[in-house]
Amino acid sequence: MAEKTTANKPAENAEPPAAPANKGKVRKLAIAGIAAVLCVGGGAGAYLALGKRDAETDEAKAAPKRMPVFVDLDTFTVNLPGDDADRFMQVKLVAEVRDNASGEMVKTLMPSVRNEILLLLGSKSAGEVATREGKEKLAAEIVLAANKPLAGTPAANGVEGVNFTHLIVQ
Repeated sequence: MAEKTTANKPAENAEPPAAPANKGKVRKLAIAGIAAVLCVGGGAGAYLALGKRDAETDEAKAAPKRMPVFVDLDTFTVNLPGDDADRFMQVKLVAEVRDNASGEMVKTLMPSVRNEILLLLGSKSAGEVATREGKEKLAAEIVLAANKPLAGTPAANGVEGVNFTHLIVQ
């Protein structure tokens, strides 16, 4: 009998050759997967960041607003320096203080507080307080003057602002 040649026949147990992978499709899928992960991660990060900011805003809204404490400093009348004529300034002030304890300390030390403010007011000229900017500067200087007697007490720097309720310069 003649031997059969199997050179032209594929082996029965041999695996078929693998089809070449389409490299373009693989890249597109990889890029799409990475983009999806980035979108989900970015969205989650934004949600957490904005959610936290909203929570902080809600906490700030829920916290009661600190009500100001005011202390009446009465009326100050001072002569103003100048060569042109006798001029004076009359000012009524209300101090805004940090808390009730600071307000009580200002009242206790009122003679010293008034003295510092009177000395300051008497050193100003009419021109220095004529403009809004001049009045705002004066208010800041009054705060510093009012806090001088409070130094070394529990109410140090307790005067946070002053409000003019009456101001005349003649």
